[in-house]
Amino acid sequence: MAIQPCTFDGWEQAGAPQVWLVQGLAEDRDQARQQARAALRACLAPALGCGADALQVTNVRGQAPRLLMRGRPLPQSHCSISHAPGLALLAWRREGPVGVDIQALDGFAPRRELEAVAHLFLAQETARMLMDTALDALFFEKFTQAWTLHEARLKCAGLDLVEWSERLPTRLAQMRSAAVLLARGYAGAVAWR
Repeated sequence: MAIQPCTFDGWEQAGAPQVWLVQGLAEDRDQARQQARAALRACLAPALGCGADALQVTNVRGQAPRLLMRGRPLPQSHCSISHAPGLALLAWRREGPVGVDIQALDGFAPRRELEAVAHLFLAQETARMLMDTALDALFFEKFTQAWTLHEARLKCAGLDLVEWSERLPTRLAQMRSAAVLLARGYAGAVAWR
């Protein structure tokens, strides 16, 4: 398992989250989830002045991971984890909520289905921009980038995937988001408030 820090627009600014890419995770989803949480503990232990064994990262489906130290929640600590086959994107931030998402550029549904998904779940300006993309390969890349940004923002806001509505932009307001620079074939994003 290899862990490397990631960069994104704004990563060097005060209050920006720290983001790491973990490679070489197990194929078994449950084992990969455990490995990703162990990697996050290893990344955070030096910053928190403790051993990795003093930290726990919760693993409750449908809930953002929470960081615990010796069984007690760390109130000024926010984390997010996203998985792709063999990979995980991890984020941590002391100053407030954070969300990350990672997706492979291949293995998607047909373009027509993704266009329908874009119209349902993404901002209408984003959906229109995607429809104007002529080349399929470029469409899939742009869709994946837009989707990861949207998912990261939803996670940061503590929201499940919901259809786009007039109220959603208000709930996602005052949030920064950026594409995370990853290896070719993957798109990733981080959002923070």
